[in-house]
Amino acid sequence: MRSILSIAILLAAGSAQADWTPRVISDQFVTTLNYGGGALSYREDASKGGPVWQAVSELMKTPNILQQGLNGRVAQLVSQNGATFLSGTVSGNAQVTIRPDASGVAYISLSGLNYQVRNRYSGRKLGVINYSCTNTLTLSNMVLTAQYGTADGSMAAGKAGMTATTSSSTDCDSNLSWILPVVGDVLISKAEGKIDSAIQSGVQASLAQVKDALLYKPGQNLLSGLNKLVPADKVVSLPDGRTFPVGRYVQDNFRYLLGNSQITLRLGNYLQVQPVNQDPGMYSNAASELLSLNLSSPAFALGLKVNEEQALSWSWNSQCDPRHPETVCQEP
Repeated sequence: MRSILSIAILLAAGSAQADWTPRVISDQFVTTLNYGGGALSYREDASKGGPVWQAVSELMKTPNILQQGLNGRVAQLVSQNGATFLSGTVSGNAQVTIRPDASGVAYISLSGLNYQVRNRYSGRKLGVINYSCTNTLTLSNMVLTAQYGTADGSMAAGKAGMTATTSSSTDCDSNLSWILPVVGDVLISKAEGKIDSAIQSGVQASLAQVKDALLYKPGQNLLSGLNKLVPADKVVSLPDGRTFPVGRYVQDNFRYLLGNSQITLRLGNYLQVQPVNQDPGMYSNAASELLSLNLSSPAFALGLKVNEEQALSWSWNSQCDPRHPETVCQEP
């Protein structure tokens, strides 16, 4: 009996949901500048909504802006083809490259994102057989490109494009599985073909709007954001003992940088610390890279990173089962 009871206790402990839960003591955005072999770091409280937070939050909206633009168009196309739009999700970390041209335009590309769409087809076949099929379409390795004028950041009409690797799969309920060898190729392949080509056209149509909101929307473009990331009072100490007023240079040479800088930008993720099963200690620190940027022009080069850093305290959450709040798990 004792052995059986011990096993029951072990099984109950294995299914318990008690854990160590984090509490954020401080949350800061840490910006690190690199210029001419020198480096400078400065902090901003993430809860205050300061200039670094403003710049980062605008840029981090990129996947959602793209998702909204695609979903609106794709839902229409799916409906026109007799299906029901279930969801469309953009995932991944955006990477942006900007390359200026002497003609007064700049070429911008966005990569690193994937788009997955789920649609449902249902109906009746042969008068008696009901079917319900869910199609999952994935656009991976997306590369979106556009062109804009460096004088005012306006998008060039008809200069947007996109490439992607497309894959599609369809799952059907059991009522249809036995008949698939007979009608499957006609029914599913035809539907997939219509949806795939329509999505490609929809992406092309919505790209200009996405690019407008990405970086060069008036008042919210990358170099305006750069002014927030690199305030005018920031000065870098160089290896030879001199100093360089990097913040003042960025603000005073805005137009030059706008038309002559090659920029690479990589977006990361906000810090999200989850409960853990093993004791992490009373206090700990966590960090996540939010943004990495490199700017290079004939007269000026700058590297910049923004990390989110949190100081955490940990406490034991003794509630074993949310369904029974009275149950308590002892701390290991």
